[in-house]
Amino acid sequence: ATPLRADREIVLAAVQQNGYALEYAATPLRADREIVLAAVQQNGYVLAHAAAALRADREIVLAAVQQDGYALQDAAAAFRADREIVLAAVQQNGDALPFSSMLLRADREIVLAAVQQNGDALPFSSMPLRADREIVLAAVQQNGNALGYAATPLRADRQIVLAAVQQNGNALEYAATPLRADRQIVLAAVQQNGNALEYAATPLRADRQIVLAAVQ
Repeated sequence: ATPLRADREIVLAAVQQNGYALEYAATPLRADREIVLAAVQQNGYVLAHAAAALRADREIVLAAVQQDGYALQDAAAAFRADREIVLAAVQQNGDALPFSSMLLRADREIVLAAVQQNGDALPFSSMPLRADREIVLAAVQQNGNALGYAATPLRADRQIVLAAVQQNGNALEYAATPLRADRQIVLAAVQQNGNALEYAATPLRADRQIVLAAVQ
């Protein structure tokens, strides 16, 4: 009932149990600092339902992104350039990287933290960092398909490609041509995912051991 949505005690108890309840709270209570803080601590994503003034409250935003890094998208714009907040966000969810400032997407520590949590964050980093060997290796170890966003020279790096296909065999698609003819790499790829056979060099698609590994 509408009166209950404006009852502070009820709303506070509700958001402590399920942060999503903030969405249904009366407008004045979405501007109540204690209620919003409790809500985002339980579910950071509900920052979107807080009053604008509280989306500009640093303590609330930090609590929200620590619980769900994706909450960065709903924080006041200034926080996208706040290094501590962005770092906390990407450590919780690497997918938060696109919501950070361009300057921070070129910050090595932030990007490394993001790709370690989710390799899919690699394409949102600056171009120089996509050519950073340590960052790309961390990304493909978490998600092999991140190889597709690596700088061209790193797609020809044997250690990186091997790590990528061990995590996801289909990453073989993004490997440099000579490495698609590398027997060890192709074998590792098809052992992880038999469908990767289609990306192997033609001679290896006729290799009995590799084909057997692919179909097993």
